[in-house]
Amino acid sequence: MYYRRKFLLAFLEVFNGSLKRTDCEKLLFNFCQSAGKNYYNFFPYQFGPFSFMSYFDKRRLTELGFLEDVEEFKLKEKHSYLSELQPADQKELEDFQEKFANLRGKKLVKETYKKYPEFAARSKIIGDLFSIDEVQHFQTFWNDEKDPLIFTIGYEGITIDSFLYKLIKHNIKAVVDVRHNPHSMKYGFSKKSFKKFIENAGMKYIHIRELGIPSSMRKGLGTDISHDSLFQKYETELLPHNIDAQTQLLELIKEYPRIALVCFEADHHFCHRNTLVEHLQKKKPLPSPVLHI
Repeated sequence: MYYRRKFLLAFLEVFNGSLKRTDCEKLLFNFCQSAGKNYYNFFPYQFGPFSFMSYFDKRRLTELGFLEDVEEFKLKEKHSYLSELQPADQKELEDFQEKFANLRGKKLVKETYKKYPEFAARSKIIGDLFSIDEVQHFQTFWNDEKDPLIFTIGYEGITIDSFLYKLIKHNIKAVVDVRHNPHSMKYGFSKKSFKKFIENAGMKYIHIRELGIPSSMRKGLGTDISHDSLFQKYETELLPHNIDAQTQLLELIKEYPRIALVCFEADHHFCHRNTLVEHLQKKKPLPSPVLHI
């Protein structure tokens, strides 16, 4: 079992085996932040910090028989999951439980927003919890930049929650998926779920398949062929035949001033999205600066 899932079970154990969904999210978030542990990553969502991965694990642990098939996070059987954690984590978790033993509901949400105001940026309930002056204070921690920028980003090595956090942190309004085949073994990054998560987080999702590189062209990458030769072939053989797709992208850049081109590789130098923006720049200067994040 993944260690983070063992941690989630132990987390529920120290809180008497059951937590309401919102309480569980806020408590998990506070623990990960205060302990400096990234068992789960979070992004600003409708009720504050949220993790899609925690709900994915909830479903999986329910399927495996560790959790009850109910709305809340609830252990199915009594078991000492805490003893299966590393000693340092056991101590931190017990100390955390003692500190947050009686903090739940609106009080927990309010304390979380006060301590981590950045994560209240997409909250639908902040106006019910705080005064207008307090909300205005929170807004000083939120990124509301509107300067036009073209971002490129890869999801290699990060979770869907970390990915969404980066998008929201840069106030990105639309995501253009430039993968030829938007399928991934990583949770949350295959097209159907990726589109749902992007749009649930308040951004537009567009997939332009024609701007990707077919898997047949990638065969032998890193052994028989180099990245440079692949990208050169992409620019000279594929892009000249995909003018309509490039035009579509340029129109989207006009429509959404803060837009992100998304593919897999973390380093844009090893991704065709870099070749794509450079190719567009050669034809005609792009209307906005490009920032690789």
